[in-house]
Amino acid sequence: IGVFRHLDASLPAGEVDALQRILPQRLADTIPQIAEGLEGRMPPGKRQALLTLLVDVVLSLLEVLRKRTAILIVLQLEYGTNLFVKTLECFKPFWGVVTTLAKVAEDVAEGSDKPVVMAMLVKNADKNHPIVKRALHKTWFVEVHELPEKIAREYIAKYLQAPVDMVPPPLMKFIYKVSLGVPLYIRECVDQLLKNGYITLGRGAGGKVESVSDTGDLESINIASWGQTAMVGNTICELESLAPLQAAVLKMGTCFAGPFTLPDLAASSCARWAGATHFDYLRLYRAIQDLVTRGLIESSNRDNLEECGSPLGPSSPSGQNLGSSVHFSALQTFEMRNMLVRKVAGSMVLEAQKKAVKRQALIHRALSRRLPSRMDELRAKRRQPHIPWYYEHVLPMDAS
Repeated sequence: IGVFRHLDASLPAGEVDALQRILPQRLADTIPQIAEGLEGRMPPGKRQALLTLLVDVVLSLLEVLRKRTAILIVLQLEYGTNLFVKTLECFKPFWGVVTTLAKVAEDVAEGSDKPVVMAMLVKNADKNHPIVKRALHKTWFVEVHELPEKIAREYIAKYLQAPVDMVPPPLMKFIYKVSLGVPLYIRECVDQLLKNGYITLGRGAGGKVESVSDTGDLESINIASWGQTAMVGNTICELESLAPLQAAVLKMGTCFAGPFTLPDLAASSCARWAGATHFDYLRLYRAIQDLVTRGLIESSNRDNLEECGSPLGPSSPSGQNLGSSVHFSALQTFEMRNMLVRKVAGSMVLEAQKKAVKRQALIHRALSRRLPSRMDELRAKRRQPHIPWYYEHVLPMDAS
């Protein structure tokens, strides 16, 4: 409707009144249903039918517009929390709209002075869809990645309207680590730092930036309180979409400043004297691998034992002693390097819980180093299949 108003300034200001003038005659009787949808009075059971109707209306308006001017159609698919894979089926209406509107662009002759271009912004494109396959074939498919650190530094300085050399390197590094190199996140992070007084811009005559300074205590900033930003909101949605065990593993991972292992997490989450400890370890390992696949934590291949010896971080004296354990060095290690996820997920864990997780991990490493023979017996016991007492004793008696 806005495009029609641009071409004809005499159109009424009201959406419904404007539709009465520009809609084709065959769709004139659908205006009452469209008005209900625009006013939010459409019952939930009829929303799918309303979407189909609106697509037909948009298609008809595009058919009229393409004879008068060039058109750019932009479709964007956004989603937050999805608890199960089957909920992805709710995206089918979007791809149905894509298929329908693509017909308008396909009917335009190549080289026309009034082209119709359709652009889709999708987080995870369905590469089995015919339109996406065609885009891949014609090299129209563009994957957008995070900015490299060098380019991100230039982007930060440009957004601050200051030379690159004027911005303090620690501030640059902090913004890049928090924003993950995403331009939108960079702008949001800079805006929040300016708003809360963590960054000060010194301006001279004419408003030109002459100095950039920060408070110096950037690591203590509570980034999780920026809930109105897309970077924190999207991170919270991703955390909420995790299964309970995955969420617990991720939150425990924020307690470790450096690499951690499966036994470090199991020391706090698996019952030490239960019979099904081996199965608990498998469930925990599966949750870790799911998080690695999602990119929330990373598999660490460090061989330096002094670096990965302590869950408290490489600077911990006790960690350097425990790091000499041969058993620890033989285990696969994981690390949370995503600072945004660490800050947001870490805000959901109490300080007492963080200390408890670290303490349990240190105790387990100390026992593995000081009492290796007893720990070997315990590991051998865990490998034995667990048979519940009822099935081993009571059930055979009842059968006999």
